[in-house]
Amino acid sequence: MLWALPFLSPSVPALAWLVPALAVLSCGESGSFFRGWLCGLFFHLSALHWLLFMPVHMGAAVGWLCLSAYCALYPALWILLTCRLLRPRRGAREGILPALASMGWAGRQVWALGGAAMWTSSEMLQSRLLTGFPWNLLGSSQIEMLPLVQVASLAGVHGVSFLMVWTSLSLLSAVAAILARPALLLGWARDILPAGLCLVFLTVWGLDRIGRMPQGGNPLRIALIQPSVDQRLIWEGLEKEQRLTDILGLSREALAHGPDLLVWPESGVPQGVKGISKIIRDFVGEAGIPLVFNDTHVRQSEAEGRRKYYNAAFLMDSEGRIRGTAHKRRLVVFGEYIPFAGTFPFLRSLIPVAMDLDAGTVPGFLEMEHPPIAAGVLICFEDAFPSLARDAARKRPGFLLNLTNAGWFGRSRAQWQQTRGAAFRAVECGLPLVRCANNGITCSIDPAGRIDTGRVDTLPHPHGPGYRIVEVTPRGDAPPTPYLKWGDAFGWTCLFVSLSLLTGSMKRRHPEGIDAPA
Repeated sequence: MLWALPFLSPSVPALAWLVPALAVLSCGESGSFFRGWLCGLFFHLSALHWLLFMPVHMGAAVGWLCLSAYCALYPALWILLTCRLLRPRRGAREGILPALASMGWAGRQVWALGGAAMWTSSEMLQSRLLTGFPWNLLGSSQIEMLPLVQVASLAGVHGVSFLMVWTSLSLLSAVAAILARPALLLGWARDILPAGLCLVFLTVWGLDRIGRMPQGGNPLRIALIQPSVDQRLIWEGLEKEQRLTDILGLSREALAHGPDLLVWPESGVPQGVKGISKIIRDFVGEAGIPLVFNDTHVRQSEAEGRRKYYNAAFLMDSEGRIRGTAHKRRLVVFGEYIPFAGTFPFLRSLIPVAMDLDAGTVPGFLEMEHPPIAAGVLICFEDAFPSLARDAARKRPGFLLNLTNAGWFGRSRAQWQQTRGAAFRAVECGLPLVRCANNGITCSIDPAGRIDTGRVDTLPHPHGPGYRIVEVTPRGDAPPTPYLKWGDAFGWTCLFVSLSLLTGSMKRRHPEGIDAPA
């Protein structure tokens, strides 16, 4: 329950710090893997309830259950291995607190750090295996704690998760120290001192980083259009002409505020309108402003002898000419392609995807002439993947741009969860992130992770139609952050440390020649 609350409404970020310690306490007895799996299952079923809002009810329910059951394996494995690391020589029935109390201070410190490293390792694996699902990571619950989340510029969102788990397990160790020596009044303080000092130091450093961020420069004024089209209309291709009229009408209203760039969201252009290319070109030429929009890009592949279809972002200059294209690299399973559909044709009846799209192979990058600024492009939920944002940011654009469509999930917490996770991409890369959504959180996010809903805002609520005018200061010439240079080196180090600790634990549990299993 506590684990799910920080990701639901209203969000209570402080509760997330208690999750690791309480998970170990409640699940760390015999059968800990199954208990841990139930804990993870309840969390994901609660936090991902918005999957049930998808317009394909049978497929949505199956996807909700299967994805939650799969993601629950990671906390289950963490609890199992963390408890095994705690008592390599003790009986499985011994309680967690007595086991901790019987250890010395140094042993408890190694255990708390090892548990934090293993949590980070589990997040690293969840973000990568089977196409990856880096959603609702523990650290992303803390985006309101701006000084703390500056750690992401060093070690990514996984660095924040590490600090939270280390602190949580250190508090549990302090409770065990009180049980071990209740007469020693301040003996417990030694257990939380290392994590506490590190937390204070990094928070002060984060405040300093925020204070040193440049405030000047020539801001880029961007008009973000949010048409808020119901997903069924998009999917079934209904009311095409009216949808085009609406988005053009909103764009004309936004142009009255003198923006430098106009942006339409993913699925903002209706498919199949007669002469739509000419209509858009004429509109842009009349407005005299560049436009970034989303559409399907069809390209003939000579090597494969077939046409390829990409979910793409297009840059049209102020004269109505296409100047750049960026392809989506990470496709949505069962949303943009169906794996094994050739072997199991019945899958298409559960989730009727019209056609399988192809994945892009290079980071999205759109370079404008007037104004002379480049944008690193992320489409749909690509802003949830640190590695994809980092790839785009390494090309040194002035800002990151995300075109997304959360209309699949109605008026739910999905949009907020995605935005809170996306804010870490701005901190990690040291670049502003601009989000243009069909339905959800249309905003800009500065390199400190602050979410700004715009200088001009006509949206009655996050899920309604309207537009926002945001101003961002491009930072393509800013020094790269350590995360931008080294990526997930911290996360991979945690994975190496976790494997080393577990190997050592197994050797202590089964020394050679003594009670070794057959």
